[in-house]
Amino acid sequence: MQGTPLAPILIFTWLGFVICGALVLVSRIGAVSLKQRLRSTLNPQETFNDEEIVLSDEQDDMSRSLLMRLLIPIIKRLGASSKSNTNDPSSNQLGEMLEQAGHPMGMHYADFIGLKTFCFFVMIGLGVISCFFVVPWLIVNFFPENAGNVQTDIVFKALWAFIFAYIGFSGPTFWLRWYLNRRIRQIRKMMADVVDLVVLALEAGLGFDQAVGEAVSKIKGPLSDELRRVLDEVRVGRQQGDAFRAMSMRVRMPELTLLVAAIDQAIKMGSGLANALRLQADEIRQRRMAIVREKAGKLPVKMMLPLVFFIFPALFVVILGPAAIQFMRQGLM
Repeated sequence: MQGTPLAPILIFTWLGFVICGALVLVSRIGAVSLKQRLRSTLNPQETFNDEEIVLSDEQDDMSRSLLMRLLIPIIKRLGASSKSNTNDPSSNQLGEMLEQAGHPMGMHYADFIGLKTFCFFVMIGLGVISCFFVVPWLIVNFFPENAGNVQTDIVFKALWAFIFAYIGFSGPTFWLRWYLNRRIRQIRKMMADVVDLVVLALEAGLGFDQAVGEAVSKIKGPLSDELRRVLDEVRVGRQQGDAFRAMSMRVRMPELTLLVAAIDQAIKMGSGLANALRLQADEIRQRRMAIVREKAGKLPVKMMLPLVFFIFPALFVVILGPAAIQFMRQGLM
């Protein structure tokens, strides 16, 4: 173990970072780039026959990166055997999180389980490979007294592999929570603007469905996607109130729930829908400002840790350093 070369350690560490970074970048960019290509190539006002649509799908599939074309079938194959159990709270919670996140990359429950399984095996492989190079180097350099202890070596390797396995299995769940929270922030940020556009369209003489359609066409984002889904459900025959309530159940945001309740009440009571929406827009802005003030109030507490461990030591060195040097020269220290 004393002669462990450093080059293989650096190579495998670099490959691990490259693979993990590629997976993250491809997962975030793949769906967005595909939607942009579809919007830029397909004109909704034109008509296409079946052959052109099939050709366009094949071109979009070929336009994906090689890594995406290799990973997607593997993930789907791994998740094909998994089924959501309605009596399992964890599976229900995961399905609700996927629904609330808007099914990123078009993933459903089985696809997400396949992604977790794939990441688990990949990280296990990286952990086992690194055990033969990284762990011996760490033991030799940081725990030289235990370099000859086989039992300590095995325990450290097992702990190292367990850390990699935990990252691989729990990493997709943490990524899903981060994606969900980011989507909620985006919806909260654009809610007031969308409601204002709906109010302007209503005051211009459009119906409510047409006003929502105009707002959806003007602003792009997760809220526009949810409203577009509501309009599609209404077109296929679902009741308008049920479609909006289903949207509030999917997103599960207090502001959106109050907005849907106000719309439902205004429609049932026959009162002015534009006035109700304008009041809701004002309340949404007030709630957003309250959240901003709350985050601003937490900043001093969050800044305490970097101040104590990073900024104050540097200030002490700059301020007390010259005095310490003088004391050392005079023999007082």
